[in-house]
Amino acid sequence: MEKVKVSYILKLAVLGVLLMLISAAAITKVIFMFSTISMPDFSGIKTEKAQKMAQRMKIDLKIDDEIYSPIYEVGCVVSQDIPARTEIKKGRTVYIVVSKGSKTVIIPDIAAQSRSAALVLVRNAGLLEGDDTVVFSSIYKDTTVISQSPPAGQESPAGIKVNMLRSSGPRKTDYLMPDLTGRNTFDAFQSLRKNKLLVEKLTVEPSEEIASGTILNQEPPAGYMINEKTPISINASIKESDTTLKKRMIKIAYANPENLPKLVRINVLSLNGSETVYNEVAQPNEPININAAIRGEALVQIWSGTEIAKEMEFKN
Repeated sequence: MEKVKVSYILKLAVLGVLLMLISAAAITKVIFMFSTISMPDFSGIKTEKAQKMAQRMKIDLKIDDEIYSPIYEVGCVVSQDIPARTEIKKGRTVYIVVSKGSKTVIIPDIAAQSRSAALVLVRNAGLLEGDDTVVFSSIYKDTTVISQSPPAGQESPAGIKVNMLRSSGPRKTDYLMPDLTGRNTFDAFQSLRKNKLLVEKLTVEPSEEIASGTILNQEPPAGYMINEKTPISINASIKESDTTLKKRMIKIAYANPENLPKLVRINVLSLNGSETVYNEVAQPNEPININAAIRGEALVQIWSGTEIAKEMEFKN
């Protein structure tokens, strides 16, 4: 009988402990539910109103920084360090960034500037590149800005886009690619340059039966429609026994005339083949002095960006 009583008492004790644990868990859950809140979204709200909301919700709201914003008015919350709808405990410190309003800038005058120079002016003014519309023009050279929107001198919020209308130069004239095979390479260079056509690649092939510099084949083939933007490649013969074609060194001197840094590329074409001897960004008026090895006559092409800036001939 005593054993039954003891067993009964033990069962009651265990049941009591379980009930206490369940009650404690339930109470903890209830306390947690009442001590946490869903983080509100303060973005776009005036700081004073956000502070009042935070006080009611028992959030410690502090200003971390103030920035210019083209989107939010002066005194409005731009961002917060805890995302909206995040579960947080009451009393949590939340940091916000407040708008100082849109910074006012003066739209720079980019007309008659090259595209690269115009973009530097736009970005330095705290503005963004907008639409870039290109049209043919016989007045403005390639990449030159013809007009802009908004107009120069106008006050504007920082961060807006500046649109430009720029020239792609005169409308390109199309030509039929001539048959260059059998002609002398450098005679062909001169003939092509009359129509602003450029040979960008020259390869050589040994041949003792054909005179050095004779064009063996070409790309594009004869009869294709081409213009001044079409890259032309030539393969020419070279007599290794020709004593007049010994390698020699030439000196190339150039300086970037632009007011801005420019990518300068120097190509040398001779019966040594074609070679890029310089391909770097040159600072304004930076002197470039470089030596190159050639065989026979040579044509030096100096490119400034995507435009040919200068050509130099070196005769035997």
